[in-house]
Amino acid sequence: MLKVLIVDDQQTIQEILVGYLEGEPGLEVVGVANDGQQALTMVEELRPHIVLMDIDMPALDGLTATRIITERFVDTQVLILSVHDEDSYLNTALQVGAKGYLLKNTPAKELVNAIFSAYKGYFQLGPGLLEKYLYKVAQSQSNIAEVEQMKNIMFQQSKLLEEMKNVYDPNKNKGDKQSGNQRYATLEKQLYSLQYQFDKANKKIAFLQTFCVLLSTAFVVVLLIMIILDL
Repeated sequence: MLKVLIVDDQQTIQEILVGYLEGEPGLEVVGVANDGQQALTMVEELRPHIVLMDIDMPALDGLTATRIITERFVDTQVLILSVHDEDSYLNTALQVGAKGYLLKNTPAKELVNAIFSAYKGYFQLGPGLLEKYLYKVAQSQSNIAEVEQMKNIMFQQSKLLEEMKNVYDPNKNKGDKQSGNQRYATLEKQLYSLQYQFDKANKKIAFLQTFCVLLSTAFVVVLLIMIILDL
């Protein structure tokens, strides 16, 4: 039984999330926190497997609370559940150790799937957010940290896709698992997109590294020529 802690300062959202998860086989809502500070106390007491974390909250914001939780409680995974779809929030969430980023309008079934997948160690991104992340990487200078981050997400998505293959393979079990097949197809498409951007970013970094080596070599050659001419 996976223990889930809900962290949100809005009672309406709390009730909606509890309604989504109550009665779901294999899940148990062990508590509800109103802010990040209360969440830290409850995580220490209840040791949930998954924390559904809002970002904008009083006392202690969700991103700061996520960083503390991921540092102190290695057996607890944090899924950000937010209204913000800006890539700056997504990038910060990745940096502080969140295991995924979903929007609050995520359907109940998708949220449940994300909880189970995050518990198994697979990174989760809500519909539309992966595209934003890929666009950000494509428009950036693609530094090594970004490529490593993308590589990690790719690895986790590949593992999840392989695990789902025998159950949700579009070529098997037709007609009785339409929603599962659709999720399989979506993950497969996301993985192809990640692979394309990963290869593109790697090529850019390889070019920049080669250019820097050539530039450094040229500088040394010019310096030696100047020394020789001075002699």
